[in-house]
Amino acid sequence: MGALSVRGGIVVGLVVLAIIFVPLEQLFALRPRRILRAGWRTDVVHYLINGAALKVGVVAAVAVVGTVLRAFVPAPCRAAIAASPGWAQIVAALAIATVGGYAGHRAAHEVPLLWRFHRVHHSVRELDWLAANHLHPLDQIFIRSAAVLPLYALGFGRVSLGAFVVLTTLQAIFIHANVRLMFGPLRWVIATPQFHHWHHAREPRAYNSNYAGEFPAVDALFGTLYLPADRWPAQYGVDDGEPAGYLRQLVWPLRSRAAQAGRA
Repeated sequence: MGALSVRGGIVVGLVVLAIIFVPLEQLFALRPRRILRAGWRTDVVHYLINGAALKVGVVAAVAVVGTVLRAFVPAPCRAAIAASPGWAQIVAALAIATVGGYAGHRAAHEVPLLWRFHRVHHSVRELDWLAANHLHPLDQIFIRSAAVLPLYALGFGRVSLGAFVVLTTLQAIFIHANVRLMFGPLRWVIATPQFHHWHHAREPRAYNSNYAGEFPAVDALFGTLYLPADRWPAQYGVDDGEPAGYLRQLVWPLRSRAAQAGRA
């Protein structure tokens, strides 16, 4: 029953997101295209399966790794955080989780083993709201855990944890959307589609940039910000082609090393 409840909520979420983002992408399209683009079925499967896998994976990571980390945080510190006002917890949690998510995302690019799984997401060559869910579940569990585990270890409550999850989920979908929306000076304050599209750009000058999911200031702080004023990427994706179909994409990171060795 629990599994059915999770799956039911994920399906409802997909419908709600489609109602919001399909008209938005048609009205403000960055690149005009059909609603049902090539590969949409596979990305729906990514959304349905990965959403449930992420919930289970993060809970498992919190139960195992989070419990160990929590033991290193003094009990008075956890108690003080838990007793602080809800708004203060949300602000502090967002700041901590943003840096944690940045670190996890950057590691997914710079550590070869992690990149093999994260590459599934970067293989997308047509960005839109649905492509935000084109992910390997192990990659997503790792990056999300990097953001959530510090919050659990420090004793943040459910309100702050829930607020972070909701915000980052909606933000992740929005910044992948196929929309030409310019935010003026605000684009330096919050992550926008233009900011994140450059992260996916198949253009050497943009490689290894814009890791933050919410605030470009984090990239500016660590020297990884790349945000041209009036330009969007010409193309997206990685050099090697990703196999078609969810199951093939799921095992692709496990087979890529052998395939590369064979080509060599």
